Amino acid sequence: MKNKKSRILACLLVLLNTLQAGAFVELEKRHPVEVEDGRLTPFWAQEYIGADLVKEEMRQMPNLPRVPVAVYDVGFEKEHINLAFDIPVDRAMNGNRPMKGHHGTSVASLINGQGMVSVSEVVNYVQLKKVSPAVFYFGAVRELKDLPVKPQVISNSMGWTSESVLELATEVDQMGIIWVMAAGNDHPNEIAAHERAAPVISVGSYSPRGLQTLSSQESEQLDILAPADEYQAAIDGHGQEVLFGETSGATPLVSGSIANAKALIPSLSRAQIESLIKRTAIRSFHSLYSEKNKAGLFNAYRFFKVVQRLHSVCGTSASCVQAQMDKRQNYLFDSAALSPRIQSVCKSRNSLSKEEMKSLRAQYLLNAEQTQYARLLACVYRNEGYSINADYYENIALIHENPQALQNKVQTQAVQAVLQGYTASAALRDLQILNDSFREALLKVLSGETGMEEYQARDLLKSYEETGRVVLPAAL
Repeated sequence: MKNKKSRILACLLVLLNTLQAGAFVELEKRHPVEVEDGRLTPFWAQEYIGADLVKEEMRQMPNLPRVPVAVYDVGFEKEHINLAFDIPVDRAMNGNRPMKGHHGTSVASLINGQGMVSVSEVVNYVQLKKVSPAVFYFGAVRELKDLPVKPQVISNSMGWTSESVLELATEVDQMGIIWVMAAGNDHPNEIAAHERAAPVISVGSYSPRGLQTLSSQESEQLDILAPADEYQAAIDGHGQEVLFGETSGATPLVSGSIANAKALIPSLSRAQIESLIKRTAIRSFHSLYSEKNKAGLFNAYRFFKVVQRLHSVCGTSASCVQAQMDKRQNYLFDSAALSPRIQSVCKSRNSLSKEEMKSLRAQYLLNAEQTQYARLLACVYRNEGYSINADYYENIALIHENPQALQNKVQTQAVQAVLQGYTASAALRDLQILNDSFREALLKVLSGETGMEEYQARDLLKSYEETGRVVLPAAL
């Protein structure tokens, strides 16, 4: 009887832990995402930047104005877009034939869709325009000038195939409208020269482990990276759950977060927003070794909290905001006490509740350079079986504690990517930080062992042998 009671108690404990595990992050109706050799929470991108925390805090702020926003894309499906007011919505077209506007609808869902998928609940779409091919930008900007309510933010996940768009973007910038632009997905090619010269906020993409996405383009003008890769939760043109990503998905996370900031301080300029985004970013791994790209990882929660602090001091006074932006104390946040359950999670393997997770995530996002928070989050996610999330937080800690150890991890992941055929792995991007174990793995594939395609291995081997090596220090 005693053994039977013990077995029943053990089963109840397993059930309790399962219920708690299901509660520690929001899954809605989605399932974990399988990435390479591990598991990832479905809303990892929104979690990493703290989008849900920002929305929750904004719900407690009465009478916030809706912020007018435009999206320029390849077309949309109106019935699956969250509109505050009825406006014309451009369809995707193939010549004269309508097509499903999956891409534009996914972008819009990331800005203000229902539930965890989005970053904002204060957006009012005033223009949703088709801008492909690039000649359509002229019509979009002409229409914008005639709008009774003009957007404060334009989210643009399409590239500019024509230099003539630069002149339009300059006009828009002079109107005080912030244009947020996808950096593009054609690495190793740099961002196009006319896009680098444009007065826009340029957004790249990073992967679930925190490394820059394999395809994301870069230059000195790249402002920020946001989480996307190929695994971002979004909604498609059928209103169905879909995985989206790359710089197309990274851009709306930043655009919608800028709209949140504009709801508090409408006068914020592009230069001010750009400065705030950079100063509140989380340090990126590539910034330790890249000569031309120092862009950090977007931190929507800290960005919003600094804007909130500026608003509490200045209201909407533009001159006051400008003076306060240079004060270092506006970017510093006190560490709050964490409960014993949270502090012991690495030893006890406790399952945290949603509220405990919110508390820990908020502390991490406000003080990411204090690595104990990232270490605790790595334990929480690993305890629950989300190994990719856990790797991300461990990597953030290593950036500050031991960059050389992180370089070793990436080298191991690059070898695994070659031998397992993970050809989109971000570990394959920056060949200068890899070592000859990578070369040996490529030679194994070229000798007939299983792995990636031989032509891919041959191209990577050539590039690796033409690239100099970088060895990072054990401590900064």
